[in-house]
Amino acid sequence: MNELTRYDDSRYFSYPLIKKDALEFRTYQDIIFKSVRNKNALVILPTSLGKTAIAILLCAEFLHKYKSKRVLIMAPTKPLVAQHMGSFFSLLRIPEDIVAIVSGKNQPESRLAIWNNGSLRLVFATPEVVRNDLVENRLSLAEFSLLVFDEAHRAVKDYAYTSIARYYLQQSSNPTIFAMTASPGSERGRVKEVCNNLSIEQIEYRNEEDPTVKPYVNPIQTTWQWFTIPQEYKYISSIFRSMLEEKLRFLIERGLLRKKNPNWIFKRDLINLGEEIQYKIELTMEELRGPLYSALMQQSSALTLTYCAELIESQGSQSLRAFLNRIENDAGKAHLLLLNDRRIKEIRTFINAMKLDHPKMTYLIHLLKQHYSQPNEKDNNMIAGQEKQVVLANERPKVLVFAHYRDTAKRIVETLNENGLQAVRFVGQARRELDMGMNQEEQSAVLESFRNGEFDILVATSIAEEGLDIPQVGLVVFYEPIPSEIRYIQRRGRTGRKSAGTVVILATKNTLDERYLYASKRRIEKMKQILSSLSSSLTPIRRTISLPNPMTSEEISSYESRRKVFDGIVDKTLSSQHGISTDDLIQRVTFELNAKLARLKDKSKMDLLSIESYTLTNEFKKQVDSASRRIHQLVAKSGTQGLDVDTIKETYSIDNSVLLEALKRLEKLKRIEWIGDDRVILSENTVKVSGSTYGVHVVKIIHGGALVIVNDKWHARLNHYDYEGPRELLRKGSEFRAIGELYRDGDIFSLRIKQIV
Repeated sequence: MNELTRYDDSRYFSYPLIKKDALEFRTYQDIIFKSVRNKNALVILPTSLGKTAIAILLCAEFLHKYKSKRVLIMAPTKPLVAQHMGSFFSLLRIPEDIVAIVSGKNQPESRLAIWNNGSLRLVFATPEVVRNDLVENRLSLAEFSLLVFDEAHRAVKDYAYTSIARYYLQQSSNPTIFAMTASPGSERGRVKEVCNNLSIEQIEYRNEEDPTVKPYVNPIQTTWQWFTIPQEYKYISSIFRSMLEEKLRFLIERGLLRKKNPNWIFKRDLINLGEEIQYKIELTMEELRGPLYSALMQQSSALTLTYCAELIESQGSQSLRAFLNRIENDAGKAHLLLLNDRRIKEIRTFINAMKLDHPKMTYLIHLLKQHYSQPNEKDNNMIAGQEKQVVLANERPKVLVFAHYRDTAKRIVETLNENGLQAVRFVGQARRELDMGMNQEEQSAVLESFRNGEFDILVATSIAEEGLDIPQVGLVVFYEPIPSEIRYIQRRGRTGRKSAGTVVILATKNTLDERYLYASKRRIEKMKQILSSLSSSLTPIRRTISLPNPMTSEEISSYESRRKVFDGIVDKTLSSQHGISTDDLIQRVTFELNAKLARLKDKSKMDLLSIESYTLTNEFKKQVDSASRRIHQLVAKSGTQGLDVDTIKETYSIDNSVLLEALKRLEKLKRIEWIGDDRVILSENTVKVSGSTYGVHVVKIIHGGALVIVNDKWHARLNHYDYEGPRELLRKGSEFRAIGELYRDGDIFSLRIKQIV
């Protein structure tokens, strides 16, 4: 059975490596799958429409079709990686001993064992780890037939996805990329950058209105609830707006802001201005920086005042009070200047005595109490000859409340619990001043409790928007609108999965909330137009077509028998341990497998650097590993001229056996190529690139890149994501020649380097 088909009842997909009656057939998924399986594709489907199911179909095909090849699945966070592993493993007819998970928790030696073990055919990983292992020569993607990029809208600038895709196209003769996202964004430049960075050849976009999708979509009712802020809030906001206008006038009069009307200057304008001023400071002599420092202080104060006005208008006095208390502990001059202003002192005295909540909070309590006072549909179902069934705790309707700020989320949880509603906060790992955040174990525990019905309402920040398996909810509440079409689509998709859902968006009239409403609607329409126009401009990449080498029926039977043993262990364990989920057990088994590989290395002293070099001693392996990195750096610095082997040997005084083994490894990884019998060059430098040749002098290393002088004439910024070359060259005082292009990013003169020459 070589084609993906349905069973006679047309309810499920059928394929040798997909479990029977496990994956529900959906027409649009089948169409997309057949359309993208031989191309680099970007698939855009709103949350809950089954992007992962299409990825599983592709995975099943590639594992079956190319039995000596491997598949790599990537997602931005460790919880999402683990979730994908559980989803794929539960639907694929594969044994646990061909599956592995790789993250920062694995030591480099353990990861090396996984990458070099060809029998591990399905690997799940975080992108940063994959990129690091590629850079450090621990990984080659030559043997991977398929790479899956989840949340692909992240593939911009210097995010790890961009480097991984570039390595993959260099190392694989027949690369296939499957990228998936709920939305790639509404800016044409950003969407095009995602497509370019992932070498996308085809875009497949569907929404709920598509005729092939409609039969599988539950209706979602979206309601906007508008509020007018109380007079006390308006008074506080007017003070902030008045102070903000003073700062903006200062910046406009000095020509630092191009917009002349303060009413049309927004947060993004101020953030961009801050970056421009910082850039100018870096290029200016110390004794001339005074006016720039003054401008930076005004810009910082304006940004803080914008934030304060937004808090009082859309969040309430409690969130504003928490923010002002936090910045009081900040020694920054701009913050101290603001806090010492008599008007801010007046506001702080006012809100410290204020007991008035934002009308959103009052409405939210009313909405949720009304939601839970309505009888559950299951309460009304009568089974013939039986009494009404008692609704279990985990069958109660669940609610997800999104809040942009952690302070607001905390306040919502406290207020809901005070009013007899069961709510728990769900936030990310990063520390925010005194807020420690939640680690992955705490996040998993909260989601499991929510899933089991231990509480009804999850109050979450943006951590709940992307990817994570949030249990089915009947109601989603946006505490404030958001301008991002990506986040809007992700949030909305949290309901309506198994039954009809409701989305309620709380917004304040005549505030930033109102502008965000129109921004999100406009951007969603804009995204559709961009995708339509971009699709026609995509071009195919060059490939060396690989002949299929499908698994035999005996090999599939072997997979099945090994899987049955594992499933038997799972069933036995679940029957004796009610507190453990199938996904948790899968993770335990996989991590144990990785641990066994590491122990095997210690026990047998095998050289894990090269599959073909098992006889090398541990010390020799270290020498080859080190030499490979140093040779790669040296050859990279030689640019398009390459380097002869004698020069390499003399530079590093490397033993012949180590040198030859290191060169052999770099060639196998497709990092270098031979020019004649005694000269090597970077593989990427054999490819002609467009652009001009410049002399580059590194003046200063800054966050996110470097300041450089180009051709001894122009000062320019070299961003990290614009640099295609060895990191060792990015040092103060370093000089080199490169092919690239100069461009303007706003008022900043920037250099993009494509190749060192």
